[in-house]
Amino acid sequence: KGERGQKGSEGPAGSEGNEGAEGQRGSPGPPGEKGTPGPDGLPGGQGFQGPQGEAGTPGVKGEKGSTGNKGRQGRLGDAGPKGDQGKSGLRGNKGETGDPGEKGEIGPRGQQGMMGNAGTAGYGRPGRKGSKGQEGCSGDSGYQGEIGDTGIPGEPGPKGNRGKMGPVGQTGRRGAPGERGYPGHPGAKGTKGLASFSPCELIEYVRKRSPCWKGAQECPVYPTELVFALDVSQDTTPAIFEQMREIVITIVNNTKIRGSSCPVGARVAVVSYNSNTHHLIRFSDFKSKKLLLRELMSLSYQRSSSGRDIGGSMRFVARNIFKRTPPDANIRKVAVFFSNGQSANTVSINTAVLEFSALDILPVVIAFKNVPEVNRAFLMDDSGLFQVINIHQEGDYTSALQRFHLCILCYDKCRLNTSCLRAETSSPPSYVDAAFLLESSKKVGPLEFRKLKDFLSLSLDNFDVSARPESTLIGDRVAVVSHAPSDFKLQTQKSPVKTEFNLVTYNSKQRMKRHIQESIWQLNGTAALGHAIQWTITNVFTQAPNQRKHKAIFVISVGETSQWDKEVLKDAALRAKCRGYALFVLSLGHEYDSVELGELASRPMEHHLVQLGRCHEAELGYAVKFLKPFVHLLRNEINSYPPAQLRRRCSQLSTQEPVYIPLQSRYSIAKDESVSRRATRLETEPAVLAEHLPGDSVSPEHFISNAQQTIVLGNRQHGN
Repeated sequence: KGERGQKGSEGPAGSEGNEGAEGQRGSPGPPGEKGTPGPDGLPGGQGFQGPQGEAGTPGVKGEKGSTGNKGRQGRLGDAGPKGDQGKSGLRGNKGETGDPGEKGEIGPRGQQGMMGNAGTAGYGRPGRKGSKGQEGCSGDSGYQGEIGDTGIPGEPGPKGNRGKMGPVGQTGRRGAPGERGYPGHPGAKGTKGLASFSPCELIEYVRKRSPCWKGAQECPVYPTELVFALDVSQDTTPAIFEQMREIVITIVNNTKIRGSSCPVGARVAVVSYNSNTHHLIRFSDFKSKKLLLRELMSLSYQRSSSGRDIGGSMRFVARNIFKRTPPDANIRKVAVFFSNGQSANTVSINTAVLEFSALDILPVVIAFKNVPEVNRAFLMDDSGLFQVINIHQEGDYTSALQRFHLCILCYDKCRLNTSCLRAETSSPPSYVDAAFLLESSKKVGPLEFRKLKDFLSLSLDNFDVSARPESTLIGDRVAVVSHAPSDFKLQTQKSPVKTEFNLVTYNSKQRMKRHIQESIWQLNGTAALGHAIQWTITNVFTQAPNQRKHKAIFVISVGETSQWDKEVLKDAALRAKCRGYALFVLSLGHEYDSVELGELASRPMEHHLVQLGRCHEAELGYAVKFLKPFVHLLRNEINSYPPAQLRRRCSQLSTQEPVYIPLQSRYSIAKDESVSRRATRLETEPAVLAEHLPGDSVSPEHFISNAQQTIVLGNRQHGN
């Protein structure tokens, strides 16, 4: 241990410290010596209270003194112990209703309650037994079962060879009849028989013999469901509302109202709409014209601050008002919408026209002002029965309603009036190149696949097929592609599709339909929709001569695509949209991926996606009738492809490599024997193949052939 060092120099003074706490008051000091009396001082302040003196002897009770001044507030004492619980107070008055709370989460499903008592007896006769429902779709194939146990020994083997004939015996007696054999297998379905009557002849036959039709023919000619929609948006005045009400009353006065169970006359419903739609009169409310007119006269004007959405009201009427209309081809559904101006949402109007056409609903718009967005949407209808009737706010509307009575309400399809037909437009029509991508995977049942082929055949009637698809620009062209073959595997040179026929194979609908019914077979592979789309664009659309202005891909999907195809599908669908293709999706079944459908279908989705839970004839018929106005939507360029909101993504996509690059086919289908022999020679002789190709374009192992077509594939392959 070292020696202690020298004392260091004094350090600098520290900073001033914080002020200390106030000290306690000291105890009183001892009394000092008595000094000389000083001069009288000023009255001092009140001193501190001295200590308690000893108690003196009790004095004589003095007189009662005057009330002293109130003392100062004493200090708060210590808290006392907790007292006993008091009695409950009187019940207070009911408080005001509080604000509604936030909606809670949906609770768990409760247990099933007991069956209720039988209801009171209704009125009316029992209804007729309904028709048998359609056969349901086939279920998915089950897993392969385990190997079963060893079976029991079999029956005796087959009869041995016939022995030599013995001598002829005497003729025996005739034996008793044998037992009845097992029923044979059902035969193949026969062809559709010819009708004994045409539809119009059958209608006329029924009218002459049914008690429901008596006397002179009245309007409407067919049983009709008639809906009126009154415009009550913010710019509708009481005068306009009164005029709408008068027109409805005039139409009803000139219409036979159904008053019994006979399918004669019209049933009437009334709604009002602005941005929402509300029921005023339902179909079942009145079966008497007198009572119906009385209710119509009592309708009053209600002021509204909401805007106008005629498209949304149309869709509400189609999905709710006509929901319970029986599916009968002879029941006419007519919806009359009043409009006092334009609607902001044009997409909903176009969607409503597509749905009205698919549901066989005839819309009529009675407009007090110009409605160009409705006029443009009605161009999707080629029947001429979707009508806009313009009525000036001041004037006689009787003449304007004559066309409505003649061509809509009193229309007779068996006695056509040529004045009701729409005049042909002078502008030349534009045509469509369309490819149908048919899912032919093992997920699709055999019965379901046959119905999909029927849907394909019926869909062809919506196109004006070109008589010379390869050499002219006139007419639509249609191709059909199936996916995916059972031998297609990822990262192989196998084609992900089977081309049933391309855009220039056939020049008539009949030949296309014959090919669909007789030559398309289920491939039973795995779904590869993304690969199929990219392959179709590269090998069907791009290589076809004289390409049409509009290009559409119609996807028939049963469930979601394979997991390994999802990234390709997302990329291929986006690239197709950016190149101006319209992607229309028909989704069948309840097992689907909503995100996948959203990435696949073009925008707006209401125009390009139809989801059907079942594959019954009625549902597929809806899809066929939905396609008809959709083709006219393409021709009239109502939508933009690609849409404006997608163009930024498209510009970014142009600098990126596709996820999947299909191999291009260098040889088309061999149509004559010389081409077929040449292709066969190239396939069997690689040396000959090398003579006809550039040195860096293809190698002999990239050559693929099948029974339908012989193609040579390029050298660009897919890789991850």
